[in-house]
Amino acid sequence: MNRPGPQIVLLGIGHTNAHVLHMWRRAPIPDARLVCVSSFAVATYSGMLPGTLTGQYPPGRLEIDLRSLANAARAELVVEPARAVDIEARSVRFEEHGPVRFDVLSVGVGSVPGTAGIAVSGAAWVPVKPMQTFLMRLYERLQGLSRRRPEGVRVLVMGGGVGGIEISLCLPSYIRRVLGAVRHTVSVVDARERIGRGLSPRALRKVESLLAARNVNVIAGKRVIRVSDEDVVCADGHRIPADLVVLATGAAPPPVLESMALPKDPRGFLLTRDTLQSTGAANVFAVGDSGAVAGGGAPKAGVYAVRQGPVLWRNIGSLTRGEALARHEPQHDFLRLLNTGDGKALMDYKGRAVHARWCRLLKHWIDGRFMSRFRVTRKE
Repeated sequence: MNRPGPQIVLLGIGHTNAHVLHMWRRAPIPDARLVCVSSFAVATYSGMLPGTLTGQYPPGRLEIDLRSLANAARAELVVEPARAVDIEARSVRFEEHGPVRFDVLSVGVGSVPGTAGIAVSGAAWVPVKPMQTFLMRLYERLQGLSRRRPEGVRVLVMGGGVGGIEISLCLPSYIRRVLGAVRHTVSVVDARERIGRGLSPRALRKVESLLAARNVNVIAGKRVIRVSDEDVVCADGHRIPADLVVLATGAAPPPVLESMALPKDPRGFLLTRDTLQSTGAANVFAVGDSGAVAGGGAPKAGVYAVRQGPVLWRNIGSLTRGEALARHEPQHDFLRLLNTGDGKALMDYKGRAVHARWCRLLKHWIDGRFMSRFRVTRKE
């Protein structure tokens, strides 16, 4: 009697695990089975969110249809949030769906905005994640404000990283499409003394100039401790008026990671070797925001997750065949392209910063090429 082949489970279909599903569709691992687990029937590409806010893309453009992709790859798709992962029993547990066993597990559940120490009341709070529902939640909040505050809407973006900066620059276009001529103001608050962590000095100066030219108020060095329908309160007592608070703060681990009896870094992300394997279980990979390479210092950013994809795919195959695994070496000097909401993008590369329309066209080409991998034709 033939023994069944290994069952490979992708927990979360983010940028890295999506690459495995794409490659499986082209050339599945012989005699193996693939099961995909996702909280939503679509995955979203964060790189296209700013362009969606500006109206450059329709909302569906930043989505990957996981049902169609899984069908094309002849993989099973479970659409339900995972409640826990039992490493010893090698199973993923759910509230309703039966347990899904695994021989090899790749954890790519991403991250959630960091909210530790922040008290929240009212409906002003609109976290960017889960991104699958962000636009709907943002639209509903703005619609409510249009009736409550016809004199104007005060928007506050919490988080002055690259993502928060792009949202601050692109959100006004979305507000105008939803609310028309209703007045609005945009502010950015960050606990660090300066926004734009990771940007080169030249790019940061351009970003600060752009924000100033758009009348975006930058409030640095302030840690928010309370959010209400009227304002946010900082640790030093400073109050910032806000009707809409977009949460784009740094990454925190999703609850399902807490259930895993595996080594974690001080923030709660799964510790991995440079092969992307957990330091506590060779058959478990942790990728994208979910993992943290022991001794490494790479930030949580989509570009790292995308570039882990080929290494993860190779190593899953190598593990099933008993072969040596490849190392992932993060590239620390990579191309950054920020959509600035004015038909242009800001390129930051090797200390050079350029703000131009051709930079947005380059970003459009890169994003489109990435998303084209997951498009399923009617013939499939």
